Amino acid sequence: MPNQDAQRWNDRYARDGMLWQARQPRQLLLDFAHLLPAKGLALDAAAGVALHGLFLAERGLHVIALDVSEIGLRFALESARKRGVWLETAVYDLSHPWLPTNVFDVIVNFRFLERAALPVYRRALKPGGLLFFETFLKTEPNQDYPDHYLNPGELLNAIGSLEILHSAVEEQIKPDSDKRKVTEQIIARKQF
Repeated sequence: MPNQDAQRWNDRYARDGMLWQARQPRQLLLDFAHLLPAKGLALDAAAGVALHGLFLAERGLHVIALDVSEIGLRFALESARKRGVWLETAVYDLSHPWLPTNVFDVIVNFRFLERAALPVYRRALKPGGLLFFETFLKTEPNQDYPDHYLNPGELLNAIGSLEILHSAVEEQIKPDSDKRKVTEQIIARKQF
């Protein structure tokens, strides 16, 4: 029986999957694509329709896309087929993460927060491997769904001994609204 998150995301992708596919990868990945290796194994964590995984696959990386939504991953596989790239997918709940040690050359995690995954990502990176991580930052004391937001400074503490290549906080204000979203982003490398 699928969990509530899986059902919510399956419903969302069933309704809006085509719109999600039309999006671009996060600007952080585009701006720092020059850091990516030309080959190797990459993980797209909480991939959804795997925009980031497809971008990595088009650059020559072998990509495994994990997500709780089977429907999102079906969209990802269809996109991979149309683009002529190889993408492996697995329905996986990152709330109980396990990944093998020293395997991935790149791990990307965008707009998803599972605190238990951060030490798992550190262990799963090969020496020299890169972590691209961006998610929402808590800006209000009584924010809805507080577990979905980083506390200020939390990400830097969570990456431990990884070498920081880039760190930033960005604020976005929705057009025609006063709502703002703040994200914290980091690119880090596992030491050799």
